[in-house]
Amino acid sequence: MIADRRTLDSLRAQARQSRVVGDYGRAARLERQVAERAEALGRVGERTRALLWEGYSLRQAGEDDLALVALLQAASERAATADPADVFSALIAIVHISLDHKSAGFCRVVLDQGRRLLADLRRPWSAPLDFLEGELALRQGDFTAAWDWHSRAWAGWRDEYPRLTASTHLWALCRVAFRRRAMDELARLTETLVGLHPAQALEWQLVQRARLLDWRARRTLDPGTAAPVERALDLLAAVHEGNRDFGARREALRVLALAGRWAEIDAALSRQPLENECFESVLLLGDLALGRVRAALGGPAVDDDYGELAHAGSAPSSMRVTERAAESHYRAALPLAEVEDERLETDWHGATVRERLWRIWI
Repeated sequence: MIADRRTLDSLRAQARQSRVVGDYGRAARLERQVAERAEALGRVGERTRALLWEGYSLRQAGEDDLALVALLQAASERAATADPADVFSALIAIVHISLDHKSAGFCRVVLDQGRRLLADLRRPWSAPLDFLEGELALRQGDFTAAWDWHSRAWAGWRDEYPRLTASTHLWALCRVAFRRRAMDELARLTETLVGLHPAQALEWQLVQRARLLDWRARRTLDPGTAAPVERALDLLAAVHEGNRDFGARREALRVLALAGRWAEIDAALSRQPLENECFESVLLLGDLALGRVRAALGGPAVDDDYGELAHAGSAPSSMRVTERAAESHYRAALPLAEVEDERLETDWHGATVRERLWRIWI
């Protein structure tokens, strides 16, 4: 029994270290070994926790279908020996994945299930559910509701398991502050996030991403501020191939475009092209193409994603000529936007693409 215990502890320690350095595929394989050994030993609680962490690791590695298999097993566990916190955490992770693939209605059903579970357990674990409500609102383009839910989640955050990390909550607030064009809030939140000094690879990325968003917002006040190019390049290098990219590459590429670093952008895209079936990626391709035209014509760099407009009279009239490559990407984004709008019960994605097309035509 002592040998079994040592083996499980060793495997868990290796899995934790793999997550720290961002090797989520290896972490998932190690957690699978823990789950199998725990099941053979009849340790239901340890098996449930291993399935939870296997699912989390698989999601970070971009294997959503496999992640759901593990998480559904963990969430369905009701044995007395399973920790309710693990069951609840598995349910939370299922909603995270569902936000990317399932309908808004399905997500609400699972969120309601989580609320009922908390009521039955009488536990103060509502912050992750509030966080997910904010994530759903963000995807629907309702940034006011997203801010309210994320603020509520952060206010109710408890530094005890089960919980999302402080960095995750602060990053979510930074992202919504950017969308709301609340520069002072974004600066304050970014400073707080930086002050956490997270060591885990994924959370380090959140810090860098917040810094990039803060720079993008503030350059509207001072276009001459130096771009954090090295930070963007470091972020590109840190996104491991084979791991899920939650938007870090796209944000880094936008900063490089605003800095006019087209050679670095071309090199990054040649190594790892953007997905042509992802709405955000196709939209970015259109923005990059339009940015190249502005740069070639000597016009100012414009952050289309932030809603920034070129100052009147600052760009040559030839900049108004329709750019075919950009228009082609935007038109390719339209059907993707329609799918997302139908799935998430909104019209934000389609409206975003139409606004981009309008920028070409004016």
